[in-house]
Amino acid sequence: MRRGVLVVLTLLGILSCLSPAAGPSLFLIHAYGQDAKSITPRITATEPAALASGSKVTLKVRGFELKGATELRLVRPAEAGGTDSNAAPIRVEIKETKDAGQAKGLDNKLVGGTQLVAELTLPDDLPAGIYDYVIVTPAGEAKEKIRVLAPDSVLDEKESNNGFDEAQELTLGKYSRGSIQSDKDVDVFALPTQAGQQLKITLISGGPLLIDAQLDCYDSRRQFLASCDDEKSRDPVATFKTLADGIVYICVSSAHDIGGEWHSYLLAVEDVK
Repeated sequence: MRRGVLVVLTLLGILSCLSPAAGPSLFLIHAYGQDAKSITPRITATEPAALASGSKVTLKVRGFELKGATELRLVRPAEAGGTDSNAAPIRVEIKETKDAGQAKGLDNKLVGGTQLVAELTLPDDLPAGIYDYVIVTPAGEAKEKIRVLAPDSVLDEKESNNGFDEAQELTLGKYSRGSIQSDKDVDVFALPTQAGQQLKITLISGGPLLIDAQLDCYDSRRQFLASCDDEKSRDPVATFKTLADGIVYICVSSAHDIGGEWHSYLLAVEDVK
């Protein structure tokens, strides 16, 4: 290969990693994509993005080699003495495993083409925390993490909340569990604040390969305050200090205007002082 052609191809590869319009970077494709000859069970997305104690919920999981799964179990958080053999007391019924549909805007070779649907019953006294969960399949085990919340700490996002005038109220220190339900969908939340608060707004996605979320924040006059697309991962974190009492509007959207199935998220707001 001629040297000049090699330089051009190298630059194109770098730009494809940096371009926000290009979707998942080459690094993510390398990290998550699997060769057809060496596919092992792997989880790439969940809906919803978090669970709540004292509830019955349908959990959907997407990934590689999940068909034929025979068991799903949650393991107690490490701070509670959890080990792989110390399953949390959650009743699990696997409803179905099947081929997943084509992921919107992505190749199934990157995000997996199988899914599992299970019904979970979480006891009222299940401690909040980040749990490991394991799916046992004929091809092996797939492991991932999911957050369990206290029921009084989470608010489910409700449509329509697509603009300032329809914003859903959110309380400091609480979580909102939602999803980007369609292309160009924007979920808007109204947070009452006081002057001088140092806010940290974190969005945790149910699968960073499938949802590239963006945060945009505005004050009560609907003037721009802060924005974040990616932080240390593809999940955004926005931090800023409020200058006056009033409402802060938090807008959650897709950086690529893509929504639908597998675009779940958990929104957390805290005063870090």
